[in-house]
Amino acid sequence: MNIRTQLELEEHFTDSEKEIARYILAHGKEVVKDSISILAEKTYTSPATIVRLTKKIGLKGYNDFRIRYSAELEKLAIQENEIDVNFPFTKEDSYENIMNNLTTLSNQTLEHTQALLDEKDLRKIVALMKKARVIDLYGTENSLLAAALFQNKMTRIGKNVDMRSLDGSQTFLASASAPDHLAIVISYSGETETVIRWVQILKRKHTPLVAITSLGDNQLSRYADIILRIDTREKLFNKIAPFSSIISFEYILSVIYSFYFQEDYEGHLERKISFDQMSDKRPAHLLKDEND
Repeated sequence: MNIRTQLELEEHFTDSEKEIARYILAHGKEVVKDSISILAEKTYTSPATIVRLTKKIGLKGYNDFRIRYSAELEKLAIQENEIDVNFPFTKEDSYENIMNNLTTLSNQTLEHTQALLDEKDLRKIVALMKKARVIDLYGTENSLLAAALFQNKMTRIGKNVDMRSLDGSQTFLASASAPDHLAIVISYSGETETVIRWVQILKRKHTPLVAITSLGDNQLSRYADIILRIDTREKLFNKIAPFSSIISFEYILSVIYSFYFQEDYEGHLERKISFDQMSDKRPAHLLKDEND
């Protein structure tokens, strides 16, 4: 996980560390030029607090932070020319501009999402998936679209994945859960009332819970055993469509699927091909040509 994301999350930060983190995020390019004493003076804290913060996010100290964060700012750019994820095109844009903007938006969303992922968390999720008798997916509206694609891929390699589309059915699914299940809960805001009701039931059932949700503190993340964060530049309501969040959800679930697939590459590939051959309804001569 990159430095900027860890500073945004503020996980286990003291109040003083939060002040430093917020100052760094607001004045990144200036901060990397400042000495530790100057930064302490600007944030009304102490050099010792700054060092503790840098170590809390996995760095060796302030000098290590300046070198790494400077490189990160260059890479991530905090670009002024990024596409507006909420309004990636205007009524004056040509069809060509719309296509170009959506392509750029997709690429930028994928880059942001990848930067948020921690390989250690992904490995823990794969271990839970291998152990689980059933994987249950929970979400609402847009998040269920990404969940359905994940379910389809997992089913084709022989893993039992359950998903319901109605709120009441998802409540029943949670009520029937158990410690040998794994719940993956997908929610952009992490604050939807029905979602919180489901996770409260799941915790009472002692079901391991993975949350895929937005940056920052929300109710869902407080219940989760493992949290994966999505690109969170999208507004909840004031937007043309959930372009960015859907791309982010689908990418994360595709990464999880791919990590799980790799754990038994040959076996999963064999099961997937066998499933596809049994379910393919095309004429036999077309299948023969494809195999040739």
